[in-house]
Amino acid sequence: MPKEGASLPITKILLQVLAAAGQAGVDYVSMFYHIKRYGYGYILGGPGYVAEMKKLSEAKRLKRALWELKKSKYIKAKLIGDRLVYHLTAKGVEKTLITKLRQSPKSKYGYTVVIFDVPESQNLVRRQLRWLLRQGGFKMLQQSVWITSANTYPLLKDFIIKMKLQSWVNVFYGNDFLQLPK
Repeated sequence: MPKEGASLPITKILLQVLAAAGQAGVDYVSMFYHIKRYGYGYILGGPGYVAEMKKLSEAKRLKRALWELKKSKYIKAKLIGDRLVYHLTAKGVEKTLITKLRQSPKSKYGYTVVIFDVPESQNLVRRQLRWLLRQGGFKMLQQSVWITSANTYPLLKDFIIKMKLQSWVNVFYGNDFLQLPK
């Protein structure tokens, strides 16, 4: 605040007036948007009503998303005491891993290479591993050698250890290939 008797420069006064007018314009447009969106309730309840409606809308959207995930069998709900706890199913874990593999950024270390030698007795495991790699964006270099330019090493390493596949599967970075898949 200026001292008593001192005056503000005219440019500062004009800037303050313009800022107040700009904020009033934003509030005016916002008010009409909320009246259009929330109708007569906005007039009766004002911004508090709008905030409550947004909160209810978000809760409804969340319930719908949970219902869709449960319907698709990606999650299961379990009542523990008075709380409902959700957890991923095997299908949900698989879908999450595939999504993470596909969204992984490009590797700065070259290619992520997966090699495996799964015994014939574990044919299902081998087919599932190939399916996971294909769905995750990997390309087959040779029968049991798959590569991607994405940095999926940390994800695959954790997955292989968690599934106890380390005696059959190896993951590493590689740079120099005589021929890359098309």
